[in-house]
Amino acid sequence: MAVIDSKGGIHGTAGSVVYRSYRGMNIVQSRPRRFKQTQASQEAAGEFGLISQASKVIREAFRPFYHHFHDGGMVNRMTAAVSRSIRGSRSRERGDRDLHDGELSFLEGLEFNEDSKFSQALQIKPQVRRNEKGQVSISLPEIDPRRDFVTPFKGHYRVTGYRLSFVLAGFNFREEYYEYIGEKKIVMESSGLNAAQELVFEQEVPKGCLLLVLGMLECTAANIYTYEQEPLNSKDFNPVSLIGAFQSEDEAEAGYGESRAILHHEEAAALGIAPRIQIMAGYRGNGFLSSMRKQRAVPAGERKSIEAEESPGRSDQERQQQLQEQIVREKLRQMREQSAIAAREAIDTSKLMGKRVKF
Repeated sequence: MAVIDSKGGIHGTAGSVVYRSYRGMNIVQSRPRRFKQTQASQEAAGEFGLISQASKVIREAFRPFYHHFHDGGMVNRMTAAVSRSIRGSRSRERGDRDLHDGELSFLEGLEFNEDSKFSQALQIKPQVRRNEKGQVSISLPEIDPRRDFVTPFKGHYRVTGYRLSFVLAGFNFREEYYEYIGEKKIVMESSGLNAAQELVFEQEVPKGCLLLVLGMLECTAANIYTYEQEPLNSKDFNPVSLIGAFQSEDEAEAGYGESRAILHHEEAAALGIAPRIQIMAGYRGNGFLSSMRKQRAVPAGERKSIEAEESPGRSDQERQQQLQEQIVREKLRQMREQSAIAAREAIDTSKLMGKRVKF
């Protein structure tokens, strides 16, 4: 039933139409209806969700390094790059592919802040590659900060140095975890030459992980009280970019990610340090892919919900294995909850800049 309010606005439904008011205007629109999705539309919608979730995982993984200092279009650029990568797969079709099947070159050169591009702040180009041992290496030519760095602080008396940093992270979307493999930093004074060098990440590369390399430049100023170099970067100047992307060179056996994540979390808890491995809280891409594969396995016209068959009597060994799997799942559930809580409660430090805060 539709009614007219005291201001002459019409609200409610009448037959197949809906009446509502918006900014003083009366709007008439069709009543929402349910439409049966085709297989193609289900695949398209599901893949868009997978792309959005994968993009969010990458952003959250690198957030500790770019510190919220990104421009307003970064989220859309990241999602678009992940979309081009996955849809550029030449090995699998829609509904059966994820970022492990994609063309990762679309991620290379992705800028986190278009207002201060990493590619423009550096007048040199780091060469990123994997060597014969499978290690990621970065080759840098001779660097003169006065010549090779373009920053808004040129000639500013506060700038006493620079930090050029590179972060290597591995992502396994099929096992739903990512790992911080290593970080390389080069600390330079504001003047003087820095010899050419090659940086090699010698840490273990987890099985089945695709690798992303982040590059960033920080301007620093000396704190006369602590005698430490403090970053001057802000949302106006924070050159950060993905400068390398490599597909996994091997496959991980089932359960590899789960056991690795649990082991590292237990070690980190015992040592009182932050774990290098994080569970992808909220990622549902594998559930979508599994659903699509099950639907494809059923002949067209007979697609129904697949019911689990009644399991026969289990042996003691099978019961023990099931119990162990339940323990593992419970630990992973707790780790996912901790990751989700940490993400929700993370403080955006950029909002505190220039403000007085009471503690």
